[in-house]
Amino acid sequence: MTAPASRTAPIAAPPHRTRRRYASWRPKAALVAVVIALVVSQAVVFVFQLVAGGEGGTVDGVTAISLVLADAVMIGIVLVFARRGAERLSAATLGIRRTRFGPALGWMLAIYFGVVALEGLWALLLAALGADGGVSRHDAGSPGAPSTATALAIFFAIAVAAPIGEEIAFRGYLFPALTRWRGPWTGAILTGLLFGAAHFLVYPVVFLPALTFFGFGACLLFWFTGSLLPSICLHAINNAIAAGVLLGGSWQVPLGVLGAVAAVLLLLTPFARERAPQTA
Repeated sequence: MTAPASRTAPIAAPPHRTRRRYASWRPKAALVAVVIALVVSQAVVFVFQLVAGGEGGTVDGVTAISLVLADAVMIGIVLVFARRGAERLSAATLGIRRTRFGPALGWMLAIYFGVVALEGLWALLLAALGADGGVSRHDAGSPGAPSTATALAIFFAIAVAAPIGEEIAFRGYLFPALTRWRGPWTGAILTGLLFGAAHFLVYPVVFLPALTFFGFGACLLFWFTGSLLPSICLHAINNAIAAGVLLGGSWQVPLGVLGAVAAVLLLLTPFARERAPQTA
């Protein structure tokens, strides 16, 4: 007796699961690639500032150029390694896809609220313990107000170039590899920890857990939306606020946030030719 067709026909996977199909990058290879990209990019910053004669301990035009160059080098190295685990490497392979505005905005707000809440709890814990981890010493050497051109260059490096480079390396490349190994939650935790640790040369040690929280949240944002664009925009917002404060801005900060988001979308939207599969 022939079995009913409904029992023999293959069952198609729900459309919303297709967004979890990433390139088959090996976790160890991806981790090594990101570490190499970070080390080489920092070496580029050091060498460029040494050759160009940047002023030590200050943020100037040379610093801004070196940071942008470092992000470009990091993306280049990641792309070289990523090609080895993808049949056809494209912007969509690394998560640069179009997605619906409403759900993306909702996830951005929810995750950013959670990240800020965790950062606030961490700040309260530090205050209760009376720890500053060298924050006061770190702030003591803050530079004076730079020129307008220098400020714009620094802002671009921090709020536009860094979000694009770091999100492609950590969320677009490393997170999918770790997700393939141990699932999205473990992948997000490990990627967040590595993201925080990667900033130990830039920020005081007590700030690293806050960066870890952000890295974890950005992974979840990518996972829930199926697109890297919301994570890059959230990263740009976060960095634009930090850059605005660093540069001594006041009313310019909200304008800087809008400008940073507009800049990353203007740069990346032309590459987002595929649409992220929608959740059910």
